Amino acid sequence: MEQQSQQAKGAANPTDGEQLPPDFANRVATKVVFTNERERDPEEAMEKTAEMLMRTLGKRSRVRYFADMLEILEDDPETSRYAGLSLVSMVMDRQDDARFEKFLDDFLDVMIDDHVHEVKPPVQLEYRRKHFSAYARILGESFVAMMNINNELYEVISHVYSLLIRKEMELEVASKERKDGTSRRISISGRKDDPSKLGKKLFDDVVDLVHSKGEQRSGTLQQQNPNEFVSILADRMRGTRRYVIQDILNKQALDRKKEAEKEISERLASAEEIILAKDAFKRGINLFWMEKQYNIKYMSVEKVRVTIQVSAVVVGVLHFLMGYLGLFGMLWWEGVSVTVAMYIFARFFGSRQYFQRFFPDDVTKELEVVVGSFTPTLRKMSRDQMDAFIRHQIRDPANLGHVTILPEFMKYIFAVMPERNSVVVQRDELADILQNSEMDIARVLRTASQVSHGLHTA
Repeated sequence: MEQQSQQAKGAANPTDGEQLPPDFANRVATKVVFTNERERDPEEAMEKTAEMLMRTLGKRSRVRYFADMLEILEDDPETSRYAGLSLVSMVMDRQDDARFEKFLDDFLDVMIDDHVHEVKPPVQLEYRRKHFSAYARILGESFVAMMNINNELYEVISHVYSLLIRKEMELEVASKERKDGTSRRISISGRKDDPSKLGKKLFDDVVDLVHSKGEQRSGTLQQQNPNEFVSILADRMRGTRRYVIQDILNKQALDRKKEAEKEISERLASAEEIILAKDAFKRGINLFWMEKQYNIKYMSVEKVRVTIQVSAVVVGVLHFLMGYLGLFGMLWWEGVSVTVAMYIFARFFGSRQYFQRFFPDDVTKELEVVVGSFTPTLRKMSRDQMDAFIRHQIRDPANLGHVTILPEFMKYIFAVMPERNSVVVQRDELADILQNSEMDIARVLRTASQVSHGLHTA
C-alpha cells in the first residue's frame, strides 16, 4: 500500500497549491473500504461512500485523486470490487444532482487530458504484449468490477462510457477547428495538444483492454472461459460505442446542414430586392430586344443611304456624257453642272453624318448599366425564387412582345455576370428553369393569339 501511495503522490497534481499528505489517495481508498465493510445495507454504504467522496474529492483540484484511488483499489484483488462500487456510488441515480454531474464531468475531463499527455506510463497485461493507457486500465477495471458485482449495473457503465465518447469526439472536432483556424477553444487544462502524443482515443483503449481481459487464456485446461462475462461486456460496450458515435455523426451532419441552410438563407435575395428587380428586368429585356434589332435596322438605313449615293453618281455620269456628246440638245456645261450638283448631293445628303438621325441608337452601354442593377439580386436567388421570378416576367403583359427572347436574355445575363461562382442557383438548375420557361412562353403566346383571334372574329 505504501508503494501505491507513493505512485499516487507522483500522479496527483493539485492545481490550487493546497498541501495534502503524500498518501492522500491511499487514505481515501482506506475510507472507502471501511465504509463499505462497516455498513451492512449496500444502499446505505453507497450513500455514505458518495457523500464522503464528494466531501473529500469534490474540488476540481482533487479530482485526479479519485483516479488514483480507483487505481489503488484495483491493484489489490481483494479491494477491486470497491473501485466499481466507488464509481457506482458517484453515478447511480445521481443524474439530477448538479454536484455529482459536475464531479463526473470533471473526472472524465481529467482522465482524457492526462491520457492525451500520458501523465502516467502505459501498462501491460501479464498475458498480453500489447500496452494500454493507464487511464484505460483504471476505467476498464472499474467497469469489470461493476459487472462482477451485478450485471444490471451496465446502465451506469453505459452512462459513463457514452459521456466519455461524446467528450472525446467533441475535443476532436475542436482540434480540427483549431487546425483550420476556425476556433480558438483550448484544451481542458489550458495546455496545447502535442501532436506527437495524440494517439488512440481513451474510449477505444478502454474497450480493447476489456476485450483483452475477457479472452480465453492459452495454456489452461478449462474448456469454458471464466471471463466470458467480460467478453460480453466488451461486446456491449462496442455496441454502445457504435450507437453513440453514429448519433454524434448524425447530429454533426444535421448541424452542418442547418448551418448551410442558414448561410444560404442569409445569402438569398429578399422580397424587397426581388420586387425592385422586376422593373429593371423589364427595362433590360426591352433594351436587349433593341440591341438585337440594331444590326437589322442599321443595315436597312445603310442600304437606303448607299442607294441614294449610287443613284446620284449614276445620274451625274449620264448627264456628263450627254452634255459631252451633245445628246438630246444638252450642252457640255449643262452636263457638267448636273454632274457637280449630283456629286454635291451624294457627298452631303448621302453621307453618314446626314443619315445619322435615321440610324438606330446603340443601347449597349445602357443595357450593361441596367443589367448590372439587378444582377446582384439574380445572383442571390434560389431555384424557387428564380423560377417564380421568370414565370412572373413571362406572364406580365408588358413583356408580351419580347417574351420569346427571354431565355436568350437570361443566358446573356449569366454570361456577362461577374463572380459567377458565387451564384446560388446551379448551372443545371438554371438550364431546367429555362427549359420549363419555354413551355410557359408557348402557353402565353397561344393564349394571346386565341384572344386576338376572338377579337378579330367579333
